Amino acid sequence: MTIDTNVIIIGAGPAGLTAARRLEELEISYTLVSRDSAPGIEKACGGYVPGRAIEEFELGEVPGAKPIDAIRMKFPGLDITKVDFSEAVGVNVSRENLGKALLGKVIGESGEVWLDTVCASVTNDSESCKIGYTRKNERGTLSGQILIDASGTNPASLRSAPIRSRPTNNQLGYGVQYQIETETSLASTNDFYYGSEFSPRGYAWSFPRGRETVVGIGGIVDKVRESSRRAFDYLDYLVSVADPISGELKEAGARIVEKEAALMPLAGILRPSFGKRLMLAGDAAGHCSPITGEGIHYSMIGGQKAAEVAARCVKKKDFSDKALSRYENSWTKAFGSDLKWGLWLQKRFLESGSNSMGSTFLNSEKSTRVIAEMLAGARTVRSAILAAAPGYLISKMKKS
Repeated sequence: MTIDTNVIIIGAGPAGLTAARRLEELEISYTLVSRDSAPGIEKACGGYVPGRAIEEFELGEVPGAKPIDAIRMKFPGLDITKVDFSEAVGVNVSRENLGKALLGKVIGESGEVWLDTVCASVTNDSESCKIGYTRKNERGTLSGQILIDASGTNPASLRSAPIRSRPTNNQLGYGVQYQIETETSLASTNDFYYGSEFSPRGYAWSFPRGRETVVGIGGIVDKVRESSRRAFDYLDYLVSVADPISGELKEAGARIVEKEAALMPLAGILRPSFGKRLMLAGDAAGHCSPITGEGIHYSMIGGQKAAEVAARCVKKKDFSDKALSRYENSWTKAFGSDLKWGLWLQKRFLESGSNSMGSTFLNSEKSTRVIAEMLAGARTVRSAILAAAPGYLISKMKKS
């Protein structure tokens, strides 16, 4: 049996590229394959990167990144609220520029990155993992000892070598957004809007990048299908009617340059994320915030953890499910609480009227700032709830 590389990585998003970077550091051979001609070029994404991700992964200056120093929030039944920070809490960046920055960190001689390569099939058995691919109009097979599938919400391996079922339509979000250019720069404020006015059981966002911005809405797939309004109808309302964002866009001379749509996992913790010499990372593993749809930081952590477990398996020549279970234990310890409690909080943020969790949490200047810190990725979900929730909720959390 021929093994072409130790680790195969599918996908050149934050999870896949971070996995490649870590494998380089650990001197483990790998081959990363991606259908895109450049990392992130086809990815619809708001592009917000929390400051702690930049610091943790030493990203430095990402080209075109715009610092964000304020969060504006709208919850059902409540007035819009803005929280200013004394310094930037993160940056907004195009996924293409982020992809370039992450690819630039993959420096070494341990592996290869194959762009413009389509993964057609995935097979795994007791001896190896294999992918069938098409590259430069040529078909081939690549074999490895272990595989990290970071190929997105509909991962390549779930089609032919599934380790779990696909998320259901009430666990997936469907988002649409406009890429917008403006004549003048918008304020360095990220907007979050919750409630049925803006989305079918979901939320809306506006993430400015100087004279560019992305404005979008997302909702649970089942609710999007049931809604009498199309997803783009909600988006048009946000851009053209809803205050204050519509007025700000008009004043800035906004012009829509591109329409985008994508699926996102909003299921909380999805298990299993490993099995049969294979690990899922990033969107493929559901590493995405149920509250904001932000997954860049979680995906990078997931990719790093997957690479570390893969390296351990290679060195010990142990590819059993028991050995792979370290991966799921590791990422759930790192941010599983955010996904679990984020799902719980998401459902309550979307309630309307007097039962809205927004009115329960946002009852003081302190708790409003806490929630803004959470949305900005500067605070974990659990710590936000513990800091802002009523006593009976805190007691419930500490028991779980």
